[in-house]
Amino acid sequence: MIDIKKAEYATKALFFACGVGFSSWASRIPEIKEKLHLNDAEFGSVLFAMPIGSLCALPIAAIVVEKFGSKNVVLTASLFYLVVMPLLGLANSGLFLAITLFFFGFGGDLLNISMNVQAVGVEKAQNRSFMSFFHGIFSVGFMIGAALGGFLAKFEITPAIHLGLVGLMVILVGSISYPILLSHDEKPAEPSPLFAWPDKSLIILGIICLCAMLCEGAMADWSVIYYKKVMANPNGFVTAAFTAFSVAMVIGRLFGDGFLRKTSLTKLLLINSLLLISGMSIALIYTSPINVIIGFGITGLGLSTMVPMIYSEAGHSKTMSSGAALAAITTIGMFGFMIGPVFIGFISELSNLRIALSSLIVLGIVSAFFTRKIQ
Repeated sequence: MIDIKKAEYATKALFFACGVGFSSWASRIPEIKEKLHLNDAEFGSVLFAMPIGSLCALPIAAIVVEKFGSKNVVLTASLFYLVVMPLLGLANSGLFLAITLFFFGFGGDLLNISMNVQAVGVEKAQNRSFMSFFHGIFSVGFMIGAALGGFLAKFEITPAIHLGLVGLMVILVGSISYPILLSHDEKPAEPSPLFAWPDKSLIILGIICLCAMLCEGAMADWSVIYYKKVMANPNGFVTAAFTAFSVAMVIGRLFGDGFLRKTSLTKLLLINSLLLISGMSIALIYTSPINVIIGFGITGLGLSTMVPMIYSEAGHSKTMSSGAALAAITTIGMFGFMIGPVFIGFISELSNLRIALSSLIVLGIVSAFFTRKIQ
């Protein structure tokens, strides 16, 4: 019989390892780009292979999780990391890197869906909300992985060795976790077709997830650029505002479950939306560095628990299995994460970055509107 507390700790370890794995790759991007002698446009095209791999994985993840169980998919996805991560550092051409990134994105979303299904099972077994904390652990892993990557780069440890060791770490975590993960995934009371169209409640959750992930993507790619524009000293700490955003995201996720237990999902998502609207309004109206830092910090708090809470609610769907529901929600949200930075860049080119980022306020309003329609 599976010990539910051990399954909980194993799932937390998977979220942490996934965060370390993704940020480890991101931390070595400048060196790999320089080694391959690619310009910004060429490298941007290569990077696009990873989200394509992620999108291709989502419908397959729903099938394999349903057929083989999330526990087995976790181990399979961990093997992707073991094989693919050192190849990212060994890539000697743009084409080779693009192919490798496709499989990195593919394996990453297999792990993403399967470990979130495990998280839903842990929530169900303990009748408590844990999802926000799980995603907070991912964010902690992400920040540690990024710091470790910078440290290893400073001491001239090659990307191939660094990423190979991270891939080994992921498979070790997956292998150790495997025996103590939950064996049975949560399924709806009534059997449902695997490719059933999401019901109204899932579509509403998907729209809110789209808004949240579009904002996250935009902040990841454009916040540093915006902050640099409002700085009096261009040689200052240009990532200060994004750091405030990232730290606030981690704090919000680590404590988000406690807030959910004291209120309802609808009220918490409304608070998230209001924080998003308020934070971006402060950052865009009062354009001094300290106000931008405060505004982006508030924005980070607003976005912190939106995706985890939506994942949790979708994972407990009464009309679809956890794997299928999470794959559907993630597919919708992934489009937002992909188009967000591009959308902001397009609007900024037509007007300016300040006006472009104001679209995040509109997304906060849209999110609040659809939150009130959650039943």
